[in-house]
Amino acid sequence: MEATPHQPHSYEYWKYVAQYNAERSQSSYTPSKLAALLFTLELNRRYGDRGLRSIAVNPGAVNSDIWRNTNRWLVKLFGLVYLTSAQGCSTSVAAATQDFGSNDVEYLQPYYLPTKWMGAAFPAFEMLGPYVGWRITKPRLPDDGTNGLNTAKHLWKASEELAGCEFDGK
Repeated sequence: MEATPHQPHSYEYWKYVAQYNAERSQSSYTPSKLAALLFTLELNRRYGDRGLRSIAVNPGAVNSDIWRNTNRWLVKLFGLVYLTSAQGCSTSVAAATQDFGSNDVEYLQPYYLPTKWMGAAFPAFEMLGPYVGWRITKPRLPDDGTNGLNTAKHLWKASEELAGCEFDGK
């Protein structure tokens, strides 16, 4: 198995994780969620002055049909603690329909974050917490010295190279 570039704020890391490999397909979930946040940052940086706004959303842990091939007892447990599909879509609907004005909104998630832990939201409540519909939240981003902006640029560059195209913008 090939070595993984471990710095998520590097160009090499994003180029590596973007290329599908069946042996590591299960480990692609976390980088894909970070990539969605980083694309939001870069889209807003590149095209925000043209009236485009990108908002990343976290639907939360949802008891949806995605679990249809999971053990029945586990699905019943999920039904007790996970959000319904209607609750899970609340962040996407809010991002698409709400007028946030000139607020610097980057990320919506469905849970109340009652506790700060080491300078960031307590991670467990980002995945499974008290449901509030949607809440504007500052995402936890890689510590690259620019609050994720350099990491977003590296991801964008790797994506352009892998797709064989370039987009204008800043």
